[in-house]
Amino acid sequence: MSTELAVLVTSIVVAFAAFAYMFALPRPGIWPRTWVAAGVVAATAVGGLVVLGRFRGLVGPFTLTELAIGLLVGAGWLALTHLGYAVIAWLFPTFGDQVRDLYLLGDEDTSRRMVGPIVAMGIAEELLFRSVLQGVGGMVLALAVYTGVQVFERKWALALAALLGGIIWGALFAWRGGVVAPVVAHVLWTGMLTFVWPLGGAPRPQESDPDPPARRRDYASGKR
Repeated sequence: MSTELAVLVTSIVVAFAAFAYMFALPRPGIWPRTWVAAGVVAATAVGGLVVLGRFRGLVGPFTLTELAIGLLVGAGWLALTHLGYAVIAWLFPTFGDQVRDLYLLGDEDTSRRMVGPIVAMGIAEELLFRSVLQGVGGMVLALAVYTGVQVFERKWALALAALLGGIIWGALFAWRGGVVAPVVAHVLWTGMLTFVWPLGGAPRPQESDPDPPARRRDYASGKR
């Protein structure tokens, strides 16, 4: 087995194991698990690039231009996501139900506990799926794996988001030759959808929630 193939196989196995660890277990405790998964995914990406002698190109150019492009693309994709959600949820009502259920992943966790692991996982994903899987194996492989690992949450809405988002982040990576712009766009998009502008009127995480279980029962049953 060649070194490149060994790195790709290892990266794919770690990706599936990390997402299984996050999503296949009961929802309570998902954010501490996300910290662990992000660390393992990032370490795998760094280790793989070291083995391949590509560590110097791990991040790529880090400039204000890269940051600005990431912000613009992330904001644009955020707006398009809301537009696409409105259309798809209108055509397929179960899509909206799945998205609202995804907002309940944290159970009773607040934004203070969620923001760190969400940012860490966004960075780790770009390092593994873009710097390693796409950089070594190509964009098709990276998209297939990035979409495939969502199977553990058992929601086609999440798989669709990963596929389309992966195309955006992957195109950015190919265009800019590094992960700075994809990381910025990815983290901005995820953070805004989670904490500022949720899809479908789902509740935002709060620093204090007087009655989270009742609120979550209402959303799980389709009530608002």
